[in-house]
Amino acid sequence: MNTGSRASIAVALLAAAALVGCGAQEDSRVAATTTTPTGADWRPVSGLPFEEPVQLHSRRGVLRVELTAQKGMTEVSGAPVVAQPFNGRLVGPTLHVKPGETIEATIKNATDEATNIHWHGLHVRPTGISDNVFRTFRPGQTVQSIVRLPRDHAPGTYWYHVHLHGYTEGQVMGGLSGLLVVEGLKKLLPRPLRKITERQFAIRNLQTSGDAVVTDREDINPEGPSAQLINALQNPRLSLRSGETQLWRLGNIGSDLFYDVALDGHRMTVIAEDGSPVWRTRSATHLVMAPGKRFDVLVQGGRPGRYTFRTKRYNEGSWMKRADLAQVTVTGPAAPRAAYAALPKRIDTPNEPIGRRTVSRRRSFTFSFGTGRDFTALINGVQFRDGVNNVVPFVGTVEEWTLINKSDEDHPFHIHVNDFQVMSVNGKPYRANGLQDVVVIPRNGGRVVIRNPFDDFTGHYVFHCHILGHEDAGMMQTVDVIRRGERPTPPPSHMGGAGHRH
Repeated sequence: MNTGSRASIAVALLAAAALVGCGAQEDSRVAATTTTPTGADWRPVSGLPFEEPVQLHSRRGVLRVELTAQKGMTEVSGAPVVAQPFNGRLVGPTLHVKPGETIEATIKNATDEATNIHWHGLHVRPTGISDNVFRTFRPGQTVQSIVRLPRDHAPGTYWYHVHLHGYTEGQVMGGLSGLLVVEGLKKLLPRPLRKITERQFAIRNLQTSGDAVVTDREDINPEGPSAQLINALQNPRLSLRSGETQLWRLGNIGSDLFYDVALDGHRMTVIAEDGSPVWRTRSATHLVMAPGKRFDVLVQGGRPGRYTFRTKRYNEGSWMKRADLAQVTVTGPAAPRAAYAALPKRIDTPNEPIGRRTVSRRRSFTFSFGTGRDFTALINGVQFRDGVNNVVPFVGTVEEWTLINKSDEDHPFHIHVNDFQVMSVNGKPYRANGLQDVVVIPRNGGRVVIRNPFDDFTGHYVFHCHILGHEDAGMMQTVDVIRRGERPTPPPSHMGGAGHRH
């Protein structure tokens, strides 16, 4: 994966996963082991029992949370390492809110770099102190981010992460990300499945040098060896009963890597994608998860035995290596009768299809790499430009965008605020099962056509490649959604910039 000149990182490939849930029995036959990567001082313990991130829930319609970004020693998979995370843990707390509620986040920047915050996937206001990625939180500052969810907000799995242009890759690698759950998804399931166990899979990688996480953008090497972690654990163990149905919330909250996840001997039934409940469920043996991608899936325990939850080899322009993420033991006796309920074919989703709505305008965007000495990543031949509007749609309209990839790597396209519907991939009609906020544009001339609804909210926000090394190198543009009769205004000055360091 080309992200500019990178120093090689001397760390062995590690596999990890932490699977979240309540009351699951652990397989005591699987012992934890310590892995000692050559040339590295971080020695993660493999095979620990899974643990979930810290869980924070709203009260009386408000979720009040304090997130402190600070560099220091933290424990990752049973071993100390220097990182720069939220609240001293490599994976930030999971935030739980309901549609119509408010997130009141107090963010303390105790680092020596500027930063900010993005509430990835939420359909909320992008201006002021809401989901505004043009804000800058300077070192030593304490700021607020207040996000009000609409009452009809789609339930599902979302996430939050820092988003200051030029800093994003290194700060997310250092730990500044976490999951966010908008409650209500299980209420859309058949009644026998509404009380099933949930597990959270915050998937990310970690590169280290000595006893510290690598956070300098020039030293992060997506093609180099790294540890594949779930909930900051390496290859942990969990169990479920034969026939038991569980809801697994899968989220790629890392900076650059793709995952192609599978559970040996089992299928996954997708009930939501990128936080949007689907119109039709689908059964899959594996799921490709680009950076930023989320899936909510139902998994039913098969025959008793031991199985591996893994990421398969995946070619996104360079080969992402296979790795074991977790060891799953299916135990007997069988689960209670209620857990055997038939898996749903359809979901009563609040999201309406976009494909039949009138298209007001068509646009094309070409993603490519620059040819100069320094690595640059471009959209329509230019890097991200501070203070410039690239697209000015009218609120309440639908636009059709053709996304073209002229580079030799896949690019995960992501747009803030509004989900879209995929219409075709490489010229073939695409049967969308629902809306999404991340789609992979295939490399070497790939084309994806999407329908973008600019509903509800006006103001400035961005779209970009979610390989964060590419976004930092300029593969991002600014949208200014306005009302008819209004004139566009320049976006707020963004302190970041490709290659800029504080």
